[in-house]
Amino acid sequence: MRICVLIVSAVLLTGCYSVGGGPRTQNARPNMGQYQRPTYLQPEPTERFPQDDVCRSRLYQGLIGQHEGGISFDLLPGRTRVVKPAETERDQDDFFADMRSKPPLLEIREYLSGQVLYAPAIRAVRRGDELGPIERDRLTIELDDFGYVRQLSCR
Repeated sequence: MRICVLIVSAVLLTGCYSVGGGPRTQNARPNMGQYQRPTYLQPEPTERFPQDDVCRSRLYQGLIGQHEGGISFDLLPGRTRVVKPAETERDQDDFFADMRSKPPLLEIREYLSGQVLYAPAIRAVRRGDELGPIERDRLTIELDDFGYVRQLSCR
């Protein structure tokens, strides 16, 4: 008797399954169920250095805020110029030097490409408005009064 009940129920289940009780198929909408890459993972073209950044000063933006004693100028490729505010001994002795309006003095040190010595090739003290010719392939590092890097540029 049990076998008959099992056979009858199996036949009924098969009939119900074939009539419409089976798995339903849905019409897929476009782009549904497919992986969509998030926008932050979309590939982006590599940014090139602009043509006006010939000396690649943007590569060295991490030097901003560092002291000049922690920078190895001989490891920087190409020609490098360091501009730092300077004072002369005469300015220190003059009591009224602060009251006069004059252009500040700048100490300019140039390091040649491939130079292995730490000492600069050229050291000069000039007025602030006489920096010399602009050379786009030379990295210019401007320091503040305390010797920390303030700005990098190609001049």
